[in-house]
Amino acid sequence: MMPILVAIVWTPALLLALGLGLAFLTGCRVDEGSRHPCVICGLDLGGLLYTLTMMGWLMIPMLPFMALSILFGVGAGLWALVQGWGA
Repeated sequence: MMPILVAIVWTPALLLALGLGLAFLTGCRVDEGSRHPCVICGLDLGGLLYTLTMMGWLMIPMLPFMALSILFGVGAGLWALVQGWGA
């Protein structure tokens, strides 16, 4: 159950990173104002890149849950280290 919740919480950040990475690699312009044409292999992917980067706005309400997932991950890692020292 926990991995599914973590995946849901981190999906907007991953989609934003994917959109920005694709825009960087293809040399396309992406901003919040509007979609810009971006032709890659004969396909205009400007709308897709715009949608992917707009997922960054969904990160704002997810930030507390993202922070909690990081804290729980660090706590689980520290707990595993403590258990390993006792063995």
